Amino acid sequence: MQTSTAQARTALAGPRRALATALLAAAPLLAAQPSARAGEVMTWLMPDFAPASIPVAGKPGQGVADQAVKFVVARWPQAEHRFLYANASRTWEMLARGEQACFAAALRTPDRERVAYFSNANRLPPPSLVVRRDALASVPLNSAGEVNLAALLAQRTLRGLVVEKRSYGTLVDKAIAQRPAHSALHTTATGSYGKNIFRMIAAGRTDYTLDYDFAFAYELAQTPELSALATVPIAGSGAPVTAGFACPRTAWGRAAIVRIDRILGTPEGAAALVRAQSSWQTESSRRRYAADMAEFARQRARPSPAADFE
Repeated sequence: MQTSTAQARTALAGPRRALATALLAAAPLLAAQPSARAGEVMTWLMPDFAPASIPVAGKPGQGVADQAVKFVVARWPQAEHRFLYANASRTWEMLARGEQACFAAALRTPDRERVAYFSNANRLPPPSLVVRRDALASVPLNSAGEVNLAALLAQRTLRGLVVEKRSYGTLVDKAIAQRPAHSALHTTATGSYGKNIFRMIAAGRTDYTLDYDFAFAYELAQTPELSALATVPIAGSGAPVTAGFACPRTAWGRAAIVRIDRILGTPEGAAALVRAQSSWQTESSRRRYAADMAEFARQRARPSPAADFE
């Protein structure tokens, strides 16, 4: 009995040694394979600012940027997609630090291009003055009924409020930065991208702000008391502004933005982006900027030039 047991052990020893040797040889290869939990992660920075973004249970809904990011996510199944809602200050601090995240609703400006790569997704009508109707008489206007922004920012009569780190387009951003020290325009670091400023104006806590017509139209539909406010075009800011996706100016950010741009840069992508914007644009705005949007769609139907990501 003992002899047969010993013989059996001897017979098994050879295969066991062979198996052990095979496992040792395979160990480096197994270690090099990514685990199921170590997959690609894409973090999207989103603004809690309707109608650019209207989150539903912490995920994109039907806002302009929501629809754009959902188009990209649907065509990037390899990644785990996460959504982080942040104010303008936090968003641009993260991008400037090179964190591995991309912003889905970034206005494109020369200053921002120093810290981020961009892929165009929208052409937005320029911002307007949003002011309480009983303060209109104090607003400096030109002969065409447009606001003289420099004169408005230089006066002390009307109090204004805009959001810190938010962009209102190159012309308006420059005017805000160059306003005199005695200007009655102030900035706030509010986390809501300024949607509460409209209510502050209606309540008489400030007199005006600068914002986009689609943003004001959305808030007006939700809050009837905002009918006490009026919008006035700003002289010299007639051209639409460009917005889209922004990723940090790092090797990771370049790879991410190129991938995003290739997803968007198709006829299908261009059509989806135009639909997303048109769904929240006012009818008068759609008519006024129809030619500009058609040209944008024509260019967006193909990937951006490689030089855009240098």
